[in-house]
Amino acid sequence: MEASILKSEKNRAVLLLQDFKLSLVNAIRRSILNSVKTLAIEDVNIFKNYSSMYDEVLAARLGLIPIKTPVPLPSAHKEFTFKLNEMGPKAVHASDIVPSDPDIKPVLGDMLIINLKNGESVDLEAKAVLGDGTEHAKFSPGHVFYHFYPVIDVKTPKVKGAAKIASLCPVDILSGEGDTLAVRKGKLQDCILCMACQDYAGQDTIKISSDSNKVVFDLESWGQLDAKDILSEAITSLEGELKQIAENV
Repeated sequence: MEASILKSEKNRAVLLLQDFKLSLVNAIRRSILNSVKTLAIEDVNIFKNYSSMYDEVLAARLGLIPIKTPVPLPSAHKEFTFKLNEMGPKAVHASDIVPSDPDIKPVLGDMLIINLKNGESVDLEAKAVLGDGTEHAKFSPGHVFYHFYPVIDVKTPKVKGAAKIASLCPVDILSGEGDTLAVRKGKLQDCILCMACQDYAGQDTIKISSDSNKVVFDLESWGQLDAKDILSEAITSLEGELKQIAENV
């Protein structure tokens, strides 16, 4: 399998994979979702909750806050604590949580937890632990998907209503200046094969297909880990599982 980088950012990586087995690509996707360990709040001790939100709902909201996870990963048995003690009226955000370790903190500080009205208050302590997606979706490190590489064939050099056809593209990869319909430079891989342009203009004007020998692999991190670290951990975990299977067969 040959891989090249289409986009590389801290929280997102887009790869072009060629000459692959689709089963292997899907195995990597599943490993990212289920085998990469991250930190998430697991236990919440609520000392005081004088708000309109039930204890269970408040704990669930805390559990879904992405927590920055250090690399290399800490011990599986190590716990990190957080405290939250707020009085209303106030909009309580993730940035109001006080961590025991300043490096282990919520990724999205402006993530809303609860709106406290006048006289309402919460006082609690939460513990974050390592886990993976097999235990709960809150431990999954990001969103990952893949699709075949798109092929767009504009049949004629002059296209009537090119601007209208281009405007139908939900990911804005087409340009339609004058009577010229074209794919924007460097945007072809962003096509989601929705066929909106082809359905409107017809296959005699523009034909959308895909190359089954190429796959666009798109990974976006929730922020607990960088995209590069997620991919590295997923592949290492998959290699370990394959080795274990080989030894037991």
